[in-house]
Amino acid sequence: MATKTKAVKTKPSSQVELKRLSAKVARLEKQYTRVSLEKNFLERALGDLNFHNNAHDGIVYTDTEDRIVYANPYFLKMMGFKKKSEILEKPFPDYMWSNEGEAQRLFNDIKKEGFVREREMALNNRSGQPVFAMCSGVVSKDKDGKVLGAEIMFCNITSKRTFQAELVEQYAVLDAMLESTPDPVLVLSADLNIRRSNPAAQQLFGVEEAKNHPLPDLLTKINLSNEALQKMIDGFRDEQTFEIEVNMQGQHFELHAATLKSAFKGWVCVLHNITVRKHTQEMLQRHAFHDVLTQLPNRAYFCDFLQRSNQRTKTEPDYGFAVLFIDLDSLKSINDRWGHHVGDHLLIDFGRRLESSIRPGDLVSRLGGDEFALVLDSVRNEESALQVATRIHEALSLPYKVNENEELSATASIGIALSGKFSEDVDKLLQKADQAMYRVKKRGGNSYEIFGDEVLGGKQQTGPGAIAPRPA
Repeated sequence: MATKTKAVKTKPSSQVELKRLSAKVARLEKQYTRVSLEKNFLERALGDLNFHNNAHDGIVYTDTEDRIVYANPYFLKMMGFKKKSEILEKPFPDYMWSNEGEAQRLFNDIKKEGFVREREMALNNRSGQPVFAMCSGVVSKDKDGKVLGAEIMFCNITSKRTFQAELVEQYAVLDAMLESTPDPVLVLSADLNIRRSNPAAQQLFGVEEAKNHPLPDLLTKINLSNEALQKMIDGFRDEQTFEIEVNMQGQHFELHAATLKSAFKGWVCVLHNITVRKHTQEMLQRHAFHDVLTQLPNRAYFCDFLQRSNQRTKTEPDYGFAVLFIDLDSLKSINDRWGHHVGDHLLIDFGRRLESSIRPGDLVSRLGGDEFALVLDSVRNEESALQVATRIHEALSLPYKVNENEELSATASIGIALSGKFSEDVDKLLQKADQAMYRVKKRGGNSYEIFGDEVLGGKQQTGPGAIAPRPA
């Protein structure tokens, strides 16, 4: 019994010793792995120490548990660490990886495949700022082929990715601007082939996509004049930024063409629609120099035209002209009897009759109220002036229609002055014609007179002119 008791007591002691020895062996194996890893690292790191310390890529060595056992200065700086002790002997911090699953797959693939080449990874530095890196890794093994860890290189591409993101954003903004702008926009190659266009340009030229079309062909297709087309092509030949105005499809455009400041030689063209502005300018111009009621040239236009005609007499000895000052007789009586709307229509009709009585090159204008004035071009003697005055007088003497059942007769007094006869001062010349007209009015109107002469020709009515209604 004593022997059996002794055997029972020694058995547990053997098991404890066996466990102790097993644990010691495990520790020794772990230390061996550690020593082998450090030896492998030291053997390689000593040879590459200068490279690692001065490299512009992050370099990291890890053990079998993916703990960092070495990190070069660039990696520490890239990830925002000041000391190696912050990360050595520790797993990669969880915050460092934007996607932990991708990080784990990187380590697994390195151990399984033996290497990983240029895999883009998204990381975060210690401050939480994004860091993008192109990762390449290779497995580290001992002489027996046992995996000891991994060597990973992080090529920092944050600037590249930031630039790409900004470029994508700028491209998106450019696309949105091109899509939304009402102005046609074209990007041209150096040989004027369209490389890109916006919807407004496609609509203008009537194509689904104005791309790879020669610009001159499209301009010819929409019937741009040969003169305007040639002017545009000449602008492109100068290879300088230029602006020209063109008329296309019944609309007015300002073409702004700028050379591309890049390796790609070409042009950016913007066609700004100025149709409304053009019409507004024309309307303002017309209002500035034309009478609102009759649409005839006004006093300002007349005086400028008269001045230019007078200037010709100084450079062309054989050139002469005549000024006619015309006043409608009894407009006040007509307004009082039939209303101002009838008087306005009479003035309009009166102006049309004057226009139909003059020759090409002559000018008729309304100076204001019931006063009109004419410049007869190329008139060198009284006979020529009187012929035109007679024709005008006959045209004005025809009845004017008031309504479907009534007509009225209106007359006019006409004063005539010839250029070069008395003075080269146009104001003086107009004054002479005005004085001749008043002499006609004093005699009852309905006639004409050349300044300085007696009444010549034409029918002489008594009184200011008949205004009584008469059957149509």
